[in-house]
Amino acid sequence: MRYVVEQTLAGQGERLKGYTIAVEVFARPPDFDAQTDPLVRVEAGRLRRRLIEYYADEGRDDPVRLELPRGSYAVVASHKAAKPVEPDTAAAKTPPVAAIALEAAAARKRRKWRRLRAVAAVAVIAAAITAFLFRGGEVKNEAHETPAVAIALAFRPPIVVQPFDAFGGPDGMTELAATLTEEVFLVLDGPERLVVPAEVGGTGISTLPGYVLSGSVRASDGQVRITARVVRADTGTQVWSAAYDEPLDALRSAAGQRRVARLVALATEPYGPVFDAETERVAAMGAHEPVTHDCVLRYYQYRRAFGAAEHAKALDCFELVTAREPESAEAWAGLSLLTTDAWAHGFGGHGGSNPLLERAREMARRAMDIDGENLHANLALLGVQYFSGSDFHEVAERILATWPENAEAEAYLGSMLVLTGDTARGDALVADAIEWTPKVPSGYYASRSLVALREQRYEEALALALRIDAPDWALGHVILAAAGALGGRTDLAARARARVMELNPTIATSLPELLRRWRVEPVMAGEIERGFAAAAL
Repeated sequence: MRYVVEQTLAGQGERLKGYTIAVEVFARPPDFDAQTDPLVRVEAGRLRRRLIEYYADEGRDDPVRLELPRGSYAVVASHKAAKPVEPDTAAAKTPPVAAIALEAAAARKRRKWRRLRAVAAVAVIAAAITAFLFRGGEVKNEAHETPAVAIALAFRPPIVVQPFDAFGGPDGMTELAATLTEEVFLVLDGPERLVVPAEVGGTGISTLPGYVLSGSVRASDGQVRITARVVRADTGTQVWSAAYDEPLDALRSAAGQRRVARLVALATEPYGPVFDAETERVAAMGAHEPVTHDCVLRYYQYRRAFGAAEHAKALDCFELVTAREPESAEAWAGLSLLTTDAWAHGFGGHGGSNPLLERAREMARRAMDIDGENLHANLALLGVQYFSGSDFHEVAERILATWPENAEAEAYLGSMLVLTGDTARGDALVADAIEWTPKVPSGYYASRSLVALREQRYEEALALALRIDAPDWALGHVILAAAGALGGRTDLAARARARVMELNPTIATSLPELLRRWRVEPVMAGEIERGFAAAAL
């Protein structure tokens, strides 16, 4: 921030580029490629988020406000216009979402790991630029609107986390309940959703289509039972509950506490019970103008089974939303991912069309420019690099480092590693993704089946292929046919091959090209082709 402020004040703001900032601020080498390494876009996105949080809380009364508009690295300053204070009226007019978002921002003030350095940096630099501007610079005089809605822009429903209750047992249960509450909050918290502690959220969230997560802790005979539940905030309907029995000694460690918190948080992840409840809620709304959240639900429905029909619905949804919400990184990322899949799977007759892949690349870049911290924007960039034949490992390692416990990222990257021959590491990532995914999508089992097929563990390959539940996914049936033929189940192989021929009548001749498109390494490709040919017999 200090660098871009200094450059802006020197009249160089409009000339600031990602390459210059990477070299001057982050000491990147002269051959730095801003297209493949979104370091600057990621850091700029973090800076924008910190500024939003700062001006929503500590800096709300600052006379000069600094902004870093999307699509630019030049700082914009505005002067706060004086206006009458009407606390009661203002509070009454605050929309529920905005109010909760503001309170969530205030709660984050107490989370020192995330806030202190940002607050200090903004305060110091704001003071410096204020002095400069009032000495002779130009300041735009305008009323400041608290950016609460910007904080609340999330593509997942809001979650209120209530403090876990402690019931009986030895000393320390109250502390353990408080610790588990905080760990759950930490696991859930992120830029893609609004998570509010109960003491901040109050009752206002009842007006939202959000959810309340609560739980309890009870100990006896060296064991601790943790119960958790999720209910809809607007109706009070329970959508999920579970109980976990853990040794007391295990819960005395930070690793044990985080493990339980991750298990509880699974209820809110894609393919989990909250996802199912949201799908039902949106379906019950009937015909309506879709928003990004609706499209994300359709995207995950498609990813469960890779069906052409579900792909078309999700693609149409994102195309509509990007036209209405051109500043939504999530919408552009989803559109890029689906466009890449159209190229990879051949949906709509687009298989192998390079212009289609280039369009997906531009969409991914746009998503990254808007928000470099968005997971799907990063995955979209990775997908384009992978299917275009580029070296994808640098982006893959950065994603794993940024989202180390994200099952979706692990499965996406793991499948690429599996297909290109790094089967040990890729299989480990996919296996971990399966462990931390409530309802496992078919693609995860397909990746593991291919590893077993390559290593000629045919019975295991068949057992994993049988877990692929994707009636309209041609490649899934190819894997099942190959594993069945080589694993001695010719009946299963014949049925799977017949279904492939229904979905893609030219598969017998186009399979080698399809495997090249997916960058399947030679040994694995040979086993697939040999097994699929055997299925015809």
